[in-house]
Amino acid sequence: MLNRFLGLVKKDIITGFRNYYFLMVIIVALLFVGIIQFVIPEDTSIKPSVYYYIDYEGEMKAYLQEMIGQSEEEHDKIYKANSREEIIDNMKKSTNSIGMVITAKQGKPSIEFILQGYENEQVKNALLLSMRDEINSVFNEEIEIDVVKLKQGLNVEKIPTNKNVLPLFVLTEPVMLGFILIAALIFMEKDEGTIKAYIVTPGRLPEYLASKITLMLILGIISVLISTILVVGFDADYVSLLIIVILGGIFASSLGLIVASFFKNLSQAMIWIIAITLVLSIPTVSYFFPSFAPWFFTILPTYPLMFAIREAIFQTGNSSIIYSTALYLLVVSIITYGISILTYRLHLARD
Repeated sequence: MLNRFLGLVKKDIITGFRNYYFLMVIIVALLFVGIIQFVIPEDTSIKPSVYYYIDYEGEMKAYLQEMIGQSEEEHDKIYKANSREEIIDNMKKSTNSIGMVITAKQGKPSIEFILQGYENEQVKNALLLSMRDEINSVFNEEIEIDVVKLKQGLNVEKIPTNKNVLPLFVLTEPVMLGFILIAALIFMEKDEGTIKAYIVTPGRLPEYLASKITLMLILGIISVLISTILVVGFDADYVSLLIIVILGGIFASSLGLIVASFFKNLSQAMIWIIAITLVLSIPTVSYFFPSFAPWFFTILPTYPLMFAIREAIFQTGNSSIIYSTALYLLVVSIITYGISILTYRLHLARD
């Protein structure tokens, strides 16, 4: 069994060389590294707009205005409104925005945040903690706010904008590219009659499909190592990164196998391949706009995958996301691989 599998992998690697898969992956990786290093600037601002309204005349108003003034120095998208209704009207025009209304409640300032409605709990908690830190720094001992912070000693540096794009490339090229390439490889072998010929041999279908996935994983690992080393050097957690990429690659490749099983050639399947690729790529919007994370984004495997990739590359200390994502992808990969075997058996039996 092992010898048959290794023989299939060797054959697929040779096929990959002959069809320039390896050359294409290397060129794309180097091209993307060049874009990161020389085209994308290190610092850009994509923070949400903040609209605020102060309906408070107490003794702490000056402190609140000082707090907002300090924020305005660091953030150029803070705008004053004349009413709560005006804030809501402005937020309807810009989905990447939040609102803040400060009113009096029992003589003390009360802060109300107005959100778009699609923000997840992590974003809400981060917003509240950030505001508490701002209040604590301005009021000093006048208002005591207890905030429990995990990993107190962790020193997290700001990630340059250009390097922050790297996790998306790792998600798109090494992982998602396997979804497309494996479908193309299957269709090529369908035209040659390789699959039907293999079935009549002692070889087994799971070995045949696993060898195709293995080729995609090899291509993905090459791409990840080239791009990550050239962009961030050896600072990344490469063990975790490769584990995440391999599991993500198995899922994407198995999904590509499933799609390819329903069609006779690439042209017939192209619309479905493009559609599924677009759907799986939708969560990348949340990467740049974390406040925009509706539930239908978070249920897609690519949502936790891209944040796990970022954690493995930049290591902010939130290693739990890597472990949970790895476990999730392991389950999803086993399921999709099992489904791919069933679909090929059904279609081969029908043919």
